[in-house]
Amino acid sequence: MASAAQQVEHPVLSPERWPGSGELIDAARQRTGLADFGGMEFVEGLDQILASLSGEGASVAGAARTGVLSMMLRRLENRLRVEDWHKANPAASEAEVRGPIMVTGLPRTGTTATGNVLSLDPQLRPLRAWEQANPVPPPLLATEDDDPRRQAAIARNAAIDPQQMAMHLFDTDATEEDHDVLGMAFAPQSNILPVPAYRTWWRGADMLPAYAFHKRTLQLLQSSRPPNLWILKAPHYKFHMEDIVAVYPDARFVFTHRHPVKALSSYFSFVVHHYPPGVVEQVGHEKIARDIYRHLLAGMKTAVAARERLGEAHYVDVSQKELGVDALGTLRRVHAELDLPFGAEFEARVREWHERNHSGAHGEHRHAPQDVGFSDERIAADFAFYTERFGHLC
Repeated sequence: MASAAQQVEHPVLSPERWPGSGELIDAARQRTGLADFGGMEFVEGLDQILASLSGEGASVAGAARTGVLSMMLRRLENRLRVEDWHKANPAASEAEVRGPIMVTGLPRTGTTATGNVLSLDPQLRPLRAWEQANPVPPPLLATEDDDPRRQAAIARNAAIDPQQMAMHLFDTDATEEDHDVLGMAFAPQSNILPVPAYRTWWRGADMLPAYAFHKRTLQLLQSSRPPNLWILKAPHYKFHMEDIVAVYPDARFVFTHRHPVKALSSYFSFVVHHYPPGVVEQVGHEKIARDIYRHLLAGMKTAVAARERLGEAHYVDVSQKELGVDALGTLRRVHAELDLPFGAEFEARVREWHERNHSGAHGEHRHAPQDVGFSDERIAADFAFYTERFGHLC
């Protein structure tokens, strides 16, 4: 096992250059004392994102570069630890993962609010940010309230600035986008990095190995913290629904809806706020927005086509407007369509949550398509295939 000093610094984290995948892999093995990644399919994605960063991502430099590399190294180390844990707990690899119920849609269509409120249901198992960022050892139900990982997350959330709170709901115990789980397979969407070439590869990549490892991680996390019926949320699920269903045949997609004009302008504002320091100024706000626009348009086309092939049985629709106006009524309908009982404890939690998080409770997020050169008419025309089918929900 690496010493404390080795854990803090490593030559592969130099802010001067982007290393090769082999260097990062060797560093992860050295720092953990472990060797088995449980298959090396992830190397293709790691190579793709490093190549994209070396070219298009040259503006990610200095401390920001070290931060990105530290994240990659942490995810490689986590993957080694997940595999080591499974070797010691082989029965977990056979454990059932129920569902999952997966909230998805265009970003800024209510995926977070829907995922957060469904996380309040005691019959569902949320994927918390703090446990996926450091999954070994898995949390224990009896002691997770005081888990140091959870306590650190509470402290981080308390320090979030009001502008971010107006953009996004931060809830320590709610399900969160599985960037770190897919990150261990080097298959995250990576929308807050200037890597359009990587995203082009990612849209067409075979995600079966990534979601197989995803399932392996959920088996670990549920091992001492039931239940095993998962509630997940991420807008990026819409890109690879058929691969997801191949791994999770009982998956159900709760598809959230909002008019693309409002959703996309909100997301452009959100994305540039989370880019590494200085990158937006060097790359250009409009260039970033146009790349993300093309990416999300392609994703929605992929999702609509996949829905036709998979069939309506995998889908439940939620209007952001409907959820805001009648949260309890919407959730009763969603539960009925998912064949889930709607319990009194859940209802009480929803009422309390809505009181704290109603529209405007954390400030207002101001945005407009014109800020990045898009007209309402352009967005409406490009997404007509979507609004013609789901416009009644927008």
